Amino acid sequence: MPLQHKLTRIEKVLDYIHEHLDESIHVASLAEKSCWSRWQFQRVFGEATGLTVAQYIRELRLSKAAELLLSSKKKHIDIAILCGFDSEISFSRAFKNMFNCTPREYRLRGKRQGLRTPLQYRTEKTLAGDKLKAFTQIRIESRDAFQLNGVHGWIHGPFSSTPDFIERVPQLWKTIDKKNEYFAPTAQPIGIIDTHYHPQNPDQMCYWAGYLGQPKNTYDTIDVPSQEYAVIPVHGKVAAVEQAVEWFIHRWLPESDYDGISGYELEVYDPHYDPKSSQSYMEYWLPIKPR
Repeated sequence: MPLQHKLTRIEKVLDYIHEHLDESIHVASLAEKSCWSRWQFQRVFGEATGLTVAQYIRELRLSKAAELLLSSKKKHIDIAILCGFDSEISFSRAFKNMFNCTPREYRLRGKRQGLRTPLQYRTEKTLAGDKLKAFTQIRIESRDAFQLNGVHGWIHGPFSSTPDFIERVPQLWKTIDKKNEYFAPTAQPIGIIDTHYHPQNPDQMCYWAGYLGQPKNTYDTIDVPSQEYAVIPVHGKVAAVEQAVEWFIHRWLPESDYDGISGYELEVYDPHYDPKSSQSYMEYWLPIKPR
């Protein structure tokens, strides 16, 4: 069967799940809607999304519950029933397994952390050698203020009339990589893009390349305030970042319950991230606020 036909079937199942989260949803009935056997459906769903059906439904229900805890004054039992749980006990147990805290603690904390949003079909286009990731799931995370030590420079971004970020950003990372002995081998590399308007550089953004943790020598330092972010997973070579961010801005954000805001965008890399590897993984964090 052509890939697009498989994805169309999965998309129909996803639409059904999203519209009936507060009802009982059984794998057998979803398989019937997909025209596959139960075993075939579970296999195709897992290959397309990277999740089991039960895991996906549970995470969406609990994310909806977490949002209601923060945006409403509803009682926990009412939220549990609205999100498809039959008791407050089962709801609290599942909630703690996902968020590592009770619903009460989450509400008192007052921060969106670990929220999963519905999977969305993104694209069939891939970079050479990259594995197809047909669906993308955005997370919503609050991140506390932190300090980064590193190097910085001005860049023209992708929406500039003279973009140069493809050349400038690697140059900045090479500069700090030469001094990498000052950081622990497991220090996490983070890129920061300051998207605030700067009158002295009206057509540019300031890019920071650095590592979390204090180095042994003196680096420039930037303080990033606490902020709420949409987290975009990016699989493959570094060139996939621009494609993922473009999809997010043009497709995901307008249809979401959030607005993009100026602030500090983050590129969060694994300590052993290889920009040339099709097996690499990083996350792009964009500042947002609820509508």
